[in-house]
Amino acid sequence: MTIRERRRRRRRRRLIKRLSAAGLILFAVGAATLAILAATNRQEAAEPPFSLSVGEMPTISPEAATEPTEAPQRGRDLGWNASEEYIAVRMAMAEAEGEDTEGKALVILVIYNRTKSGKFPDTVKGVISQRNAFTSYSNGRYEAVKPDADCWAALDLIQETGWDESQGALYFEQTPEDGESTWHSRNLERLFIHGNHTFYTEKEAKDP
Repeated sequence: MTIRERRRRRRRRRLIKRLSAAGLILFAVGAATLAILAATNRQEAAEPPFSLSVGEMPTISPEAATEPTEAPQRGRDLGWNASEEYIAVRMAMAEAEGEDTEGKALVILVIYNRTKSGKFPDTVKGVISQRNAFTSYSNGRYEAVKPDADCWAALDLIQETGWDESQGALYFEQTPEDGESTWHSRNLERLFIHGNHTFYTEKEAKDP
């Protein structure tokens, strides 16, 4: 055998050994990968898709379960029927057409306050028709107007939200000029001014 043939045979043997070693390594890696995948599949099959331990269960405290929820805001029942509501909003139109919604609501509340005061008639019709009570009733303006949407909105403001900033007012008039003397300013206690109206109540009686 020549030297060249011996070298060729040795190279062939070394190549075979290397290929055998590489094959064994690849086989081992493939087997390990298959084993890991099989174990993972078995674990996923054994476990439910979602689990919650007892310690993780949400709880509701007795205080939270029995604590009352906040009551919705209630309006104010004036105790009026449809006819009385119409009379009141019509008077608001007659007396406060140029005022804002709250200004109209204040006129309605003055009527309501009078019916509950014990010093005036206890009905809406009785209050507005009382002699010299409302100028717009005595001069015919009340009969000439019809309540607009804002007058009804003023009534809703009171009945649906309970709004009442009248401070118990029983009277109102167009705000006098500075220094002007009126029956209201001389005989009543001024409460506040809203828009073009000044609102009053009766003066407290002084002890003798």
